[in-house]
Amino acid sequence: MTDETRKRIKEVFTEHSGYARTQDIRYSGIHHKYLQQLVDEGSIIKLKHGLYSLAEMDNYTVLKEALLTVPDGIICMGTALSFYELTTWNPPETHIAIERGRKVVLPEYPPIKLYHISENILALGRTEVKAESGEMIDIYDRERVVCDTVRFRNRIGMDIMKEVLKEYMISKQKDLNTLNSYAQQLRIETVLNHYLDVLL
Repeated sequence: MTDETRKRIKEVFTEHSGYARTQDIRYSGIHHKYLQQLVDEGSIIKLKHGLYSLAEMDNYTVLKEALLTVPDGIICMGTALSFYELTTWNPPETHIAIERGRKVVLPEYPPIKLYHISENILALGRTEVKAESGEMIDIYDRERVVCDTVRFRNRIGMDIMKEVLKEYMISKQKDLNTLNSYAQQLRIETVLNHYLDVLL
């Protein structure tokens, strides 16, 4: 691959906020075979069939881009767990919570997975983190995402749930009173305590 080809591919990604589809590359007159070479080099990441992102995109940029697509959404589940370093699982989509019944038309990229949450518990644990740019990003706090991991354990897998609970319990930033309060409100207190007893 020539330096000129590499530069043109990078420009395509830049034009699309750090993402590109195979067809975007082809439309630019570049053979898509170079994408696999860049994946192998670690310059880009394959998110799913036909969709790639730049490897050096920072977390805040990815989160902000996704939230612009889903106004009033809240970063949740796998994305929040990865942000807090409670799991080695790093889903290719940005996980966003929205109110149940709300209709959102999602673009091809950035890739987003929606979690529809009841209105009465949507705001529970909602907090903000400050990006390096100074912008604020809505995200669930640690205790809420831990509870949601238990709630959605059958969807994300028991191994991930166990990993999250173990990492949370050894974390210095845990707040067990808040965790217990959330568990009561989400009606998973018995289930949560069962798994904590088994793991600990």
